[in-house]
Amino acid sequence: MKNLKLNVLVALFFCLIGFAQNKATETAKIKQIAEQMFQDVATKNYDALIDKMHPKVFTIVPKESLKTVFKSTFEGNGAISIDVPKEIPNFNISDIYNVSDTLDYAFISYDMKMKMTFNDQEFDDESKELMKNMMSAKGMEVNFISNNTINVSANNSMTIALKDEDTNNKWTVLNYDASSPLVYEILPTELLEKAKQYKQNLMLE
Repeated sequence: MKNLKLNVLVALFFCLIGFAQNKATETAKIKQIAEQMFQDVATKNYDALIDKMHPKVFTIVPKESLKTVFKSTFEGNGAISIDVPKEIPNFNISDIYNVSDTLDYAFISYDMKMKMTFNDQEFDDESKELMKNMMSAKGMEVNFISNNTINVSANNSMTIALKDEDTNNKWTVLNYDASSPLVYEILPTELLEKAKQYKQNLMLE
């Protein structure tokens, strides 16, 4: 009986070791894709950025349309241009969760900084305050460095890392925006509720 208990304890110990090692490996993979994602944004490598996204995105928005949106956002559309710092921001990775053993996911949180220049518009004091209030409602801090250029800090930004059968069990990413209908069409309710709560906790910290 003693030998049986000892064998069970040894088996349990090695099971826990294996679980911890697997978790560390998966977290390392998420860290790698997060670093690559930030690098893609900084270098404007839209194709690489799109390749990292969950494939369900492309059943709703074609890749070429998405690439056009990225180019317009980060290279300017005539009226606005955006500059993103080259360095990778500090980021945190949550625990890894799952939905019915068919979908694994984790949250990547970070503060995103950028500079926005309005090429055909200048702001007076009143419109600057209006802009600050509008951006604040979206969780962004704004600092005017000229009458047409602002530094923006998108604090507590969040990206979801996820893998399932659709991704061939490889980690992909999806930006979390609670106001975007895209996430509601792609993500299951359980994940959405978890993401909402995790985001709220970030904002309260």
